[in-house]
Amino acid sequence: MSARTTLALALLLPVSAAAADEGPVCCEGLLEPAHAHDLDEPAPEQPAAPEQPAAAPGQAPAAGDTKKGPDRWFAVTGGDVYPVTGPALRGATVLAKNGKVVAVGERVQVPDGAEVLDAKGLRVYPGLVAFDSSGLVGSPPEDATDVFGLGLQIALASGITTVGQGPTVAKLTWGTLEGHQLETSAWARLDVGSGQALAQLRAELERVRAYLRDRRAFEQGRARGEDVKEPDRSWLRGRPALLEQLMTGRARAVIAAGSRTELVRVAGLVQEYGLRATVVGGQEAWTVAPLLGRAGVSVVLAPRARREPDPQLERDSGWSIEAAALLHQAGVPVAIVPTSRSIGTGGLGGNDLATLNLEAAFAVRGGLPEAAALEAITIVPARLLGVADRVGSIEVGKDCDLLITDRDVLHYEMLARYTVVNGRVAYDKAKEALLRAVRHSRDEGGPAEVVPQLWPRRAGEPEPKMPESER
Repeated sequence: MSARTTLALALLLPVSAAAADEGPVCCEGLLEPAHAHDLDEPAPEQPAAPEQPAAAPGQAPAAGDTKKGPDRWFAVTGGDVYPVTGPALRGATVLAKNGKVVAVGERVQVPDGAEVLDAKGLRVYPGLVAFDSSGLVGSPPEDATDVFGLGLQIALASGITTVGQGPTVAKLTWGTLEGHQLETSAWARLDVGSGQALAQLRAELERVRAYLRDRRAFEQGRARGEDVKEPDRSWLRGRPALLEQLMTGRARAVIAAGSRTELVRVAGLVQEYGLRATVVGGQEAWTVAPLLGRAGVSVVLAPRARREPDPQLERDSGWSIEAAALLHQAGVPVAIVPTSRSIGTGGLGGNDLATLNLEAAFAVRGGLPEAAALEAITIVPARLLGVADRVGSIEVGKDCDLLITDRDVLHYEMLARYTVVNGRVAYDKAKEALLRAVRHSRDEGGPAEVVPQLWPRRAGEPEPKMPESER
């Protein structure tokens, strides 16, 4: 063996030994046994030796980083928990480890050293999910989002923890970008507003369908050992590539459609090409609710939207406050948004994103069951955004995103006492200048007089007298 060869082997051996010592990369230390997460079971005790903390979403652990830190425990105790996907739990505890829910129940043991938020007498809901928003998330979000912005703070004060903005789904992480971007959804925005746009879309879909047919024939022939030519896919770029994802179920069509004519076109496209589609707008969707239900179309609507009926038509037309209820009855998944997707700073009232829960309350006024209204601002938009495995309900394994308030989430006076994002308090009403002075009679240190409920007021009831401080 030459001297050069001997030197090369000497240099390689330590590297090989180090690689063998590291072994395969795994996440065993980050997972809890399934049985440890059942409702009402004690939480697992803190380990004697601290474990490796989980990497931030979308960020891999640094190579060669062997530093270990303690787990971050967070608990909300004593509140009435409304998980959305299950029955309410009275006086329950939500326990999170490193931002993930690990236990929900009435007899959950909280580890020593955990950060504890006392929610006795309060209600605990999953953070609200806004299907569409404007101005809260930057582009790109990791560089351009103002995590100290006034709009973001108002949204948190309204209980919103997750928003969609274009193809981006993001958490409203106050003061930090850690865990901010949740997902980049595969959307195909389609236009069916005119006959010409519909004809062009059909031509594009037909070309993609022909390619997929040829592709299947090629793969089948190759599996049989035949000498077959692979179809050309060089043209599948940009919009054609997105349409291919759409037709193979890897993307969802998002279509702005309000009139009955447009909605019938959407149902036809979905049934003919097997698409997954969400209609945004849907002012006349209630007139074709059974058709949309059979086609599997979901609808994102604003209960206070307006479309005047056409008196010249001999059929139902225009907007109805009963739209959400009629769609729900027909099996159409309904997500609710306000008419404005931004946060207005000219006042606290209106139809902007801060009134997301009020929009759901208006849908209840139109006949939508309260449980469905809560789903329409939590789990349903999470499903349509493709992030229901992370947010939209309070369940073991999901992110610890919570809205904690002193009244029903659909009440017109609802304001968040606390908003929790990724197991951290992102908004505390008592510590923020914004809305801190807005007090109710049940607030500690609030006014002694009781402000009467002005709405809803039943027919025949006398007009309530306001206390002097409110006149």
